[in-house]
Amino acid sequence: SLEASEGSAAVPAWLLNRQHAKAIGEASRKKAAEAAAERESTRRKAPASKLEKEATLSQYPSIPLSEYASDGDHLAINAEFPGLRAIHRDPWIFLVSDLLSRAECEELMVKAGPHFQSSSGYSNNFRTSCECRVARHETQRLHARYAKLLNVPVGSLEAAKVSRYRRDEFFRNHVDVLSGTDFLENRIATLFVYLNDCEAGGETRFLSLPSQRSLEYAVGEKVCCLSTGRDVDGEGDYPGVIRAVLEDGSVDVDFDDGDEVARVPRSAVRAYETLEVK
Repeated sequence: SLEASEGSAAVPAWLLNRQHAKAIGEASRKKAAEAAAERESTRRKAPASKLEKEATLSQYPSIPLSEYASDGDHLAINAEFPGLRAIHRDPWIFLVSDLLSRAECEELMVKAGPHFQSSSGYSNNFRTSCECRVARHETQRLHARYAKLLNVPVGSLEAAKVSRYRRDEFFRNHVDVLSGTDFLENRIATLFVYLNDCEAGGETRFLSLPSQRSLEYAVGEKVCCLSTGRDVDGEGDYPGVIRAVLEDGSVDVDFDDGDEVARVPRSAVRAYETLEVK
């Protein structure tokens, strides 16, 4: 049969279908080639030497694990886990070298590669990365290791999620605890596994860790605001600076993301420090 439109030459339907199929095939091959090139680039990166790993770890504080003890309010992880290192207290933050082998990291990246979905849809551009959940039965060995580190039953772990951040992509300030779950299970700990290295970027920034620094409540001073008005969509408290000190003792705060809050009581701001992990 022939398809024709007014004022144009007739084009056979079979030819249109063939051209359409060819375009789809070319797009699919291009996408597969890009994914293969990305995997090959990751594989070609030489594993970090022992000296390089030691140099990386040396940039972080080292807190004796003997000082770590369960307080009854937080998850008590396995302090005897091989390679465990404490780098911050209140809250406790730990590093574990070589939790996964290089082969296991590559296997996860290859597995997730064809199935990544944008995170921006459900996060309203609060997060611009891509992600993929991996079925539990495919990560049983890894989950057993995670459970041993965290001192929890394997069944308490969420399905592993692989996230990919490309240049200029981000996940804005947030907390991992879920809101509105009074009668549901909630998150009590977060385990990051960095699957590959990059020359720039890629770090996790803890923006508002508690600090022992005393506040002077002066203009320009760095503070975190604990106002419940800031705790939207799990964002938590956020760092900023004091813009003005008012006669009643309250302060106006300009946040690092451009937001402003006026007349914040002194009891609702605190000192903070930051930490980057990569």
